[in-house]
Amino acid sequence: MDSRVTRRSFIKAGAAAGVLASGTAQAAEETKSPSSRKLLEIGIITCGYYSHIENIWGKFLNPTGYDENGVYWPRQTGMVMTMVWDPDRKAAESFAKKYDLKVVDHYDDMVGKVDGIIMSDYYATGWWPKLSRPYLEAGMPTLINRPFALSLDDMYEMIDLSRKHDAPIFVPSSDETQYETVQAQTRVQRLLADGGQVTGVMAFEPCGEYPAHGVHGIYNIHSIVKPDVAAVGMHANKWWEWGLEGGMMTWLVNGANGAPDYYAALRMSSEPDTNGWVMVSTTKGRVFSPNDHIGEVFTRYRNMFMSTMIEFQRVIETRKMHQTHEHIIAKTKTFLTGFYSQQERGGEMVRVDEVPRSWRAPEVMPERIPDSVFR
Repeated sequence: MDSRVTRRSFIKAGAAAGVLASGTAQAAEETKSPSSRKLLEIGIITCGYYSHIENIWGKFLNPTGYDENGVYWPRQTGMVMTMVWDPDRKAAESFAKKYDLKVVDHYDDMVGKVDGIIMSDYYATGWWPKLSRPYLEAGMPTLINRPFALSLDDMYEMIDLSRKHDAPIFVPSSDETQYETVQAQTRVQRLLADGGQVTGVMAFEPCGEYPAHGVHGIYNIHSIVKPDVAAVGMHANKWWEWGLEGGMMTWLVNGANGAPDYYAALRMSSEPDTNGWVMVSTTKGRVFSPNDHIGEVFTRYRNMFMSTMIEFQRVIETRKMHQTHEHIIAKTKTFLTGFYSQQERGGEMVRVDEVPRSWRAPEVMPERIPDSVFR
């Protein structure tokens, strides 16, 4: 017998509407997904403060038609948000009213009652291990927003739970699932299969906060090149607040299959009206991957963020992870080594294996999740 806990192991299909507000219930019952019998139900952990779910992902999951800016949002996924929790009850109630879903009293109240979980708020990153534990132990697909973890201990705690309980986790950057990135992955792999060797990587990421948006560039390089990063140095005058002028990361990368080592350089800046990009140089040619975040609101958001939601839907339906645990570990280690370099070593190069497992990156809002939540 399958020991995994799912919504459908707790309730019969016809009873699902009982836990929903009437409008969402009707949508869940009547709207069909191309790849599932009915919409997959999603629970939200943290919806307030600095989050993707409020004005980006939420529009794809629970479309409300015309928004406050006059932009029309049709249904585009086979998922619907049905429950939400946030320690800020007012934030949860405002979110629930906007998207027509139910507020639950405790962070673990959605175990077995939804098909997947999204953990969204950047300010809550330090609490992801505790907040995700009941869902990972139940084997539930869980989207854990970047940067995933603020320490190696936290990272391994969630990775180990995911592995032990066969709980697929999704740790995305919108850059990773965009068309341009997938195209660049294919082109680089073709050059390498043709005998090429990577000789260097240059990248740019528009950002003001290293943990929230600098990781776009980190994740993007990892997705395109899959580097074996040996050491990282990061110079930046700030790590949060819009103003990361001239932030610069340098990676020393071990060459694959006997190839020479090479460097990757990622510049981060809050310059306005700039787009991210990655350029990979090889002995067989170069591959350039632009991330053009341009166009009117609907088109821009659809190009930037839609693929992330579609990929999470695939993770739920197939229970197959978008990236391996090893890949998530690799990109998280690069992120944490850069943070350690900036915070503890004045930007000098630090070997990835030098970062203490217990070292913890700084918290933006140490009071975001009260201790009482876990009592």
